[in-house]
This record gives sequence, structure tokens and C-alpha cells, in this order.
Amino acid sequence: MVGYQDYLVVLSPESVTGKVQQLKSEAFGMIGEYESHYSKAHITIQNWVRKKPVWIEPLLPRLERDLKSLPPVVLEINGFGFFDHQEYPTIYARFKSTPLTSVWFKHLRKYFGISNFEPHIIIARTIPHDTFKKLWPHFKNLEWNEQVTIDKLTVLRRPTISHNRRFEVFKELEFNQQLDFYQFAQSKLKPAIAPKKQPNEQQFSLF
Repeated sequence: MVGYQDYLVVLSPESVTGKVQQLKSEAFGMIGEYESHYSKAHITIQNWVRKKPVWIEPLLPRLERDLKSLPPVVLEINGFGFFDHQEYPTIYARFKSTPLTSVWFKHLRKYFGISNFEPHIIIARTIPHDTFKKLWPHFKNLEWNEQVTIDKLTVLRRPTISHNRRFEVFKELEFNQQLDFYQFAQSKLKPAIAPKKQPNEQQFSLF
């Protein structure tokens, strides 16, 4: 019988996996070992910690059907940023936010019941502030502009209690390849509301 499991739901930008690992290696050369050094490039969507498989896994077929309403998403990497968690900041590769990407993520979030978040790829997670001050000047002015297309959502899994703390791929759920990202997002954007015409006091009704 499978015990409690940790699940991690992610988007995997596979086309930039090598680039992200190269950046992590550069960071390692500057500051030494750090958390997330060996983690594969991903965008976290949701984290389900200490769950029984009988709670989570029956939900996946419905999620798989729901995701067929979404096209693969097209994102644009646009440099780097950081989360200032006081003593332990996190450096990440950021994505350019547009109305099209925002509406796509809005539809994805509704399947998970989660609030808005900033999609990103972590480079160096929760590093000491002194270490951050050494590393951030390198990434601050580093240019990285690249378009990535992500065509599936990945569910990772690991035992909650185990010597092996690495997540393994449990399920991959594809988006609808027949849908175009740009057409889909444009169709979901709310049309601008035309301003109401001011009444013309000179007009009169014939009826």
C-alpha cells in the first residue's frame, strides 16, 4: 500500500532546461552549493503536501479533460528578478506578463482554485542575504530574452517520508494541440466597453 505522498504540479519549459542548468552552474561557481542547484527548470503551479493517493489520483482524469480546453502556452523570458524574503532571497528568471498570458493563466488557475501568482523559473532558492549580494549583481544586468512554448502540465510525486527526496514524474497531462494560443487568448479577453453616449438635449422623440 502506498503511503502519504507529496505532489508537485508544474509546467516544464523543456526548451530552456539546458540554459537554466548552465545558469545554476554559474551560480554554483560564484557562491558554492545552494538549494535548488540541481532542480530541473520548472514553473510551479501547485504543491500538494502529505496527501494520500486515494485523495489526489482520482481527480486527475477530470483535470486531464479540463486541460483539453487550453492550448499550449507561449511565454517570453525577460531577464531576472528576485523575491526579497528578508534574510533568504530567491533569484529567478522572469516572464514578460501580457494580457494574453494573464488570461491563459487565469483559466488554468480556475482548475486548481488558486489565486493569482507570478510565473517564474527559480535559479537560486532561499540563499543567505550575504550570498545574494554576491550573486545578484551578476544576474541583475544579464540579458535573457527567449520565447518558450509549453504543451503539457506535469504532476510530480515523491513519498512524504523517504530517504529519497527527489520528485519523479507521475503523470503528464497535455494541452490541446489543436488550439492556437493567440486565437484562444484573444477570444477570452473582455472586449472594451464602449462609453455611453451623452444625451443630446437638442434631440426629441418622434414617438
